[in-house]
Amino acid sequence: MMERVMALRVRRGDEISDRGRRREVKAVRSDRRASGRPAVVLVFKSGPALRMNATDVVQVERGGRRSGREGRR
Repeated sequence: MMERVMALRVRRGDEISDRGRRREVKAVRSDRRASGRPAVVLVFKSGPALRMNATDVVQVERGGRRSGREGRR
C-alpha cells in the first residue's frame, strides 16, 4: 500500500512513485541546496538519481523490512 511521506523519511528498499513509474530506492543521501536548505538525493536501482527538497512529499511503498521495535525481542 502506498503512503505519503516526506522525502527525508525515504529509505533504501522503498519504492516510490515518480511520474507514474514505480522505482526502487538503492540509496538515500543527504545534501544541501545552494540556499542552505536541506535536500535529499534518491539513488535508484535503475535510471537517474532524483534530487529534491527534504520536505517534499512522495508516494512510497515500504520495502520488505521491519522498522523500529517490531523485529526486536
